[in-house]
Amino acid sequence: MSTRQALWLVLAILALLAFWLVSPASVGGRGGLHTKIDQLVQIGNRPVIACDTIAAQRPIVILALGQSNAANFGAAPSGGPPITLTAEGKCFMAVDPLPGSSGDGGSIWFLLAHRLSALGLQRPIVMSVMGVDATSIDDWTATQSPLRERLVRQLQSMQSAGLAPELILWQQGEADARATTTEPVYSAGLDKLAAILEQAGSQAPIFLARSTVCRSGPSTAVRAAIEAKAGNGRFRLGPDTDTLVGSDLRRDGCHFSGQGLDRAAQLWAARLLVLHRPNRSLCSGQRALIRLGECLSLRSPAGKAGLPQQGAFIQVAVSQYELA
Repeated sequence: MSTRQALWLVLAILALLAFWLVSPASVGGRGGLHTKIDQLVQIGNRPVIACDTIAAQRPIVILALGQSNAANFGAAPSGGPPITLTAEGKCFMAVDPLPGSSGDGGSIWFLLAHRLSALGLQRPIVMSVMGVDATSIDDWTATQSPLRERLVRQLQSMQSAGLAPELILWQQGEADARATTTEPVYSAGLDKLAAILEQAGSQAPIFLARSTVCRSGPSTAVRAAIEAKAGNGRFRLGPDTDTLVGSDLRRDGCHFSGQGLDRAAQLWAARLLVLHRPNRSLCSGQRALIRLGECLSLRSPAGKAGLPQQGAFIQVAVSQYELA
């Protein structure tokens, strides 16, 4: 090879390198994900608890995943007692903004943990969160994606701490709605997500929120993909947070206000609570609330009709019934 040819080869390599460095996959895509992950809220000086002490209490461990509405992009935190979280192989008490997610505002999950705990569960609630703003389902599932790698590491750290997730909550779809992702592509992405979770050792059911509204109408394609998956294998239908619209519920047309966060947490809790005619080997009494593997008797509040008829699973709002 002549000197001139060698020079052209070097220039060509440099040009390709420069193109890669400024390409969307590097700056706005995969490379941008590294920056976002580096900016996730850290544990900092929050009080740390021994994870084996938490695990000994047989907690209900919930892993919440998604983009900005699964992160800390809600209205400014309203306060309240800290909840128990696990992240980076550690267990600790925290308030919003929750470590493990981006943003510096409030979250659905802080309120959800309080709603579930207030129902008198015999098992404590432990949350683990991983919300990264403006991420597509491809960002979560693509080979060598830093977000996918982070998810696998988080699952492994939870399992090592004896706190494998019992439920996985998926609050994502706005980025794919904006990108006009098709139903087959989003459906394939959900299958990839389930495979990644399974390969990382998690068989927990995955609850899928319909979460596609962000300064635009809902995505028919993404919603159809989610609804088609519900009840198929390990997928379960989560809440329809696309119904939470209006300036009183969305502070900027996309992210939730304080009232919106509370309503979203209520919708999530309602989807995790089902009325079911109990198997007497599991629960006593004719009707009981099968809640995350537990059984609690119910009574109708004053002024309300009796409990729903026994039969197949019936979704109920948290506020509709009281504990007996």
